[in-house]
Amino acid sequence: MHRAVLRLIALFAITSLLYACSGGGSGGGGGGGTPPTTQPTVQPSPLYANCAGSGSTPSTVAQRRIAAPSFAVLRHPPFRFTPPSAGAPSLIAVTYDAASVASAGAQIAAGESRAGARFVGQERFSHAGLIMRVLAVPPQQAASIETRLRANPGVQSVGVVDARRYLTSVSHAYFSNDPYFAGFSTTVADTAEDGAGATPPPATYHVAPYEERADVPGQWGMHAICLGDAFEYSQSGNGSGITNANALGSSAVKIALIDTGVDMTHRELSSKVAVYERFVNSTGPNAGTAGQTDQWGHGTDTAGIAGADMNNSLGFVGSGGNVTLYEYQVFPVPDSNCTNPNTTDPACSASTGDIANAIENAISRHVNVISISLGGSCPDATDEQTAIEDAVAANIIVVAAAGNDGKNSIDAPACDPNVIAVGATSLADGHANGSGNSNGSAASPYEYVASYSNFGSPGEEAGSPSAWGIVAPGGDGASSSDADDLHWIENIWTSTPFSSQDAGNCTGDYPSDTGATDCRIAIAGTSMATPLVAGAAALIVSVNAAYQSPTAMKQLLCETADDIRDPHEGCGRLNIYRAMAKALGDPIQP
Repeated sequence: MHRAVLRLIALFAITSLLYACSGGGSGGGGGGGTPPTTQPTVQPSPLYANCAGSGSTPSTVAQRRIAAPSFAVLRHPPFRFTPPSAGAPSLIAVTYDAASVASAGAQIAAGESRAGARFVGQERFSHAGLIMRVLAVPPQQAASIETRLRANPGVQSVGVVDARRYLTSVSHAYFSNDPYFAGFSTTVADTAEDGAGATPPPATYHVAPYEERADVPGQWGMHAICLGDAFEYSQSGNGSGITNANALGSSAVKIALIDTGVDMTHRELSSKVAVYERFVNSTGPNAGTAGQTDQWGHGTDTAGIAGADMNNSLGFVGSGGNVTLYEYQVFPVPDSNCTNPNTTDPACSASTGDIANAIENAISRHVNVISISLGGSCPDATDEQTAIEDAVAANIIVVAAAGNDGKNSIDAPACDPNVIAVGATSLADGHANGSGNSNGSAASPYEYVASYSNFGSPGEEAGSPSAWGIVAPGGDGASSSDADDLHWIENIWTSTPFSSQDAGNCTGDYPSDTGATDCRIAIAGTSMATPLVAGAAALIVSVNAAYQSPTAMKQLLCETADDIRDPHEGCGRLNIYRAMAKALGDPIQP
């Protein structure tokens, strides 16, 4: 029997699920089902209306299960801004048109000196045609000096430098057993009085749509965005008439992740990371094998979500499939203060100067996508913002986390209009989660934007690239004791955490916990949603280079997103299957 038919039977066997994958024909309609009448604000969404496998026509792509890698993320303080200490010189950056500096450099330098500023350094952003001059000024005179400097010839912007950036996870970690993208199978205890023994289960615990359930771990987020269906375009005879091997991701496509570094000994990353650079305290790269690890865990997790090794019979799959990872460590080695969510210790945050330097290095290496799961207050710091503008001018897609404050305001650098901002969704499955949402049911969960996820304006503009951004699965666990696997995003974790409270589960994969060691964790936040979108963007570039344009990519992802009917969803929830179908020119769109 065809795989699509098997999935269809399974769906109807599980109490009329809300999310039948692929809504019959090319229109992309949804499955049925409604949430409890007590639901106050969030309406049910037609989840899986556009994945293959249920009611699909022969020309749509069937779900393909692929053995995968593992994930999870660390809880750290929300985005926050640390002002400079009293009395210390303030650093500001003045960005000039490069032609003006070339023709009036002496005049510009004299004007800076007369204004009371001392020259510190200069950086050229060649793709954007800009030169940024960093100046030291007395803190109490910073505002007036900025005003005077704006009168200099060729000035494009004046603003702060060296703001701080923080990680974007919000929930306590639940350290689950290790799941697979394809789902797990085992025997099920037989409770019948006839004592017939163990009953063989179906192919997976939860055949559809998530390949997991509340008490069985898995990658529900990858299945929510229909990643398996996008991968299926790589296989001949998939029913669409289109075959492209790069639908599993091309190693020629590069994602730069600017984060806490990665654990280079992890089996999911050791063959995927081509470049590892350290930019800490704005001193430039510190490459080489020494120190290539991640004591935070956050960077290892985001790397796994975007590009964990696939088809290696271990853990999880990354949304970018076989794409190559470039890792940039911008966070220093943490200390004991970093366990305090209110600390202002510089060891617990990253400098925007280091972030800008990392971005420039990634530009020089011609990466395709930059993923940034950290942030701070808007308006953006000038050094970081200018580097992002340079990346966009170089036709690099930049994806960043919206933030975890639950506010109607996007954090930096996601607030930059040239960046694809990413918010986080979660599932309501009848058990109270981090948003206090206990609606839905185990048989009919539905997706909504997590209460911690920042959002912007316009709010809900499903399908419109003019919306503030896009949302993707990020989880919404209630606390570290929340054992519901559908409330978390699971993936790999570092084997060298700086504190015991940030240690993951380093054993063999679920359900036996034996075999190859696979460090992993469960967590929630916009940090998790961001690399998922970045990986999806890299997957699209793998099959169609026309979408290398940041503008074209946002338009594609938004136009093909699912409307989950949440007021904070931006242009919708990412659907990589639809985006892949459009990028490949499938004549019958899911």
